[in-house]
Amino acid sequence: MLQAEQLRAQFRRIPKDCREANQGFSIRVWRATSWLQRAESLDAIDVEGRFISCWIGFNALYGRTDDRHRPWGDRESLEAFLAKVWNLDCTGDLRRILGKRQAVVLRLLDNKFLSSVYWEGSGAKAARQINKEVKNAILTYMKPNRLRILRLLFERLYVMRNQVFHGASTKGSYLNRRTLSASANILMDLLPTCLAIMIENGANEDWGGICFPPRN
Repeated sequence: MLQAEQLRAQFRRIPKDCREANQGFSIRVWRATSWLQRAESLDAIDVEGRFISCWIGFNALYGRTDDRHRPWGDRESLEAFLAKVWNLDCTGDLRRILGKRQAVVLRLLDNKFLSSVYWEGSGAKAARQINKEVKNAILTYMKPNRLRILRLLFERLYVMRNQVFHGASTKGSYLNRRTLSASANILMDLLPTCLAIMIENGANEDWGGICFPPRN
């Protein structure tokens, strides 16, 4: 797994004129790499810090604006990003990570506390939906294209993101410790992988308008 400094070095090997011509690409990679470096600097027991840093890194990659500089919806831009980076993954690194972490991924998918339907107050409906989604994920694991699993995984992680970012969890709480730790660990795998794919194959791609571009 490439680390932040290695990814920065790989990014710098892209010709300067190419980097400067695609600011939407370069700014995303530079910002996200800084947050990956932050996550790597934290102790493994600081699962909140690692989760937060990794999610900010991902947000730097997927956040975008339209032609009138209005931000896309968060979930809409995340889904578009995941589809794009999956299609650019020529060597199947994301597919391999999902396979290597299959047990962890399935546990997160099967966790009712990471289901938005559960928090809407429909326990029975959530149970049926989760059961169906997990069964579909197991079947999808038998197929070459696992984008569906990646999208569903991020739906679960997004619920965890909301709990942490909106103050709906207690720092160091034992109640969600294992789930938060698993979530942070999978993001620590996925963020550098997505960065590596972008650096290798995304320099000439349109990543949409950048949110809050640097100003002099």
